[in-house]
Amino acid sequence: MPKAYDASPSTTPRSPHHAHVVLVGSGATHFYVAAQCARLTRAGARVTLVTREPFAFPDWLGGMLGGEWQRNDVLLDPAHIERHGGEFRRAEVTRIDLEGHRLTLDDGSQLDYDWLSLDRPARVDPQTVPGFYTAQAVHDTRVESLWGLRQVLETHLADAEATLPNVVVLGGGPPGVEYAANLLALGERYGRRLPVALIETHRRALPGACDRANRWLARRLDQRGLQLELVANVTRYEDGQLVLDDGSWVAADRLLVVDSHRHAPQTLTPTGDEPSFGERASPRDPAVHDRLVTGDDSDEALPLPARERAALLIDRLQNALADGAPDAPRSPASARWQALNLGDLRDIAWRGRLWCRGRWVRRLKHRRDRAEVDHFRGGG
Repeated sequence: MPKAYDASPSTTPRSPHHAHVVLVGSGATHFYVAAQCARLTRAGARVTLVTREPFAFPDWLGGMLGGEWQRNDVLLDPAHIERHGGEFRRAEVTRIDLEGHRLTLDDGSQLDYDWLSLDRPARVDPQTVPGFYTAQAVHDTRVESLWGLRQVLETHLADAEATLPNVVVLGGGPPGVEYAANLLALGERYGRRLPVALIETHRRALPGACDRANRWLARRLDQRGLQLELVANVTRYEDGQLVLDDGSWVAADRLLVVDSHRHAPQTLTPTGDEPSFGERASPRDPAVHDRLVTGDDSDEALPLPARERAALLIDRLQNALADGAPDAPRSPASARWQALNLGDLRDIAWRGRLWCRGRWVRRLKHRRDRAEVDHFRGGG
């Protein structure tokens, strides 16, 4: 989740209508901000995106894992932000000077900013679970990691004599469900049942959906062979198994970590040569300015989807650009429909107590996703 920092000098503040908003990184939230950055430019801001990595369309990552999409289908050139009124710098940040409101890039140039948002694809922190480092492979939700997992699994699935590895998805709420369902779909494409387990700390697989939707989803995934462990915490990994807090265990040859709490802690280094970025930077860190604008969700147990985080971040930045007060009202988590690709052409969608599922949901979701991709590319 991105953090956006007020970098206005405390002595000679600049006009908010000429502020420079810099987006560092190609995380999922920045994709939606980049696609809608015309809202910020209309508010008088100059918007610059800094990254060397392409965007990955978030709603197609599960489908890529399940064999529906190829790697190049989900990757989008970040330079398309220029079609929406923004600027693009193909570079990485090597230094952040919070006092001087300046970034140093790896090409030697410098970039001044007024508001800074940091959002890079998360990496797994091997220290969050004892023994993680002994696992055969631990994957995260970056494109290359998911693509590598798919290639390994397809090699096993294509060999009728090969023993299939046990794959465990750790948490993540709805995204974790989508990845687990598409792993099942990958096996189904080869006519084999891939051993997949999903471990979730919540008591429901879809915390924001009603009980009926969760019961249908649990039955559907059970019919397809998913081992679903709810209200479960992993205490350690040893001998090819994840040991849960009730003493039970789950066989795990390969791990896919979706839970953001198991991502590497990311903090800001104001003068270091190798800063890390993102979601765990604390507003109480003395290196961070005393006013913080964020697209984050205050309830970490129910994180907002990337679309919601982007909408909240844009709203708060617009508020800050207008009057310097970033305290815009928090967008409700149920403001939009959420939909998941379950990999079997029967998707599920919900908003609070309302929910639906079936092939027509699949068609509508695909239409929405395709429209968002075409819009970012400048085709609509």
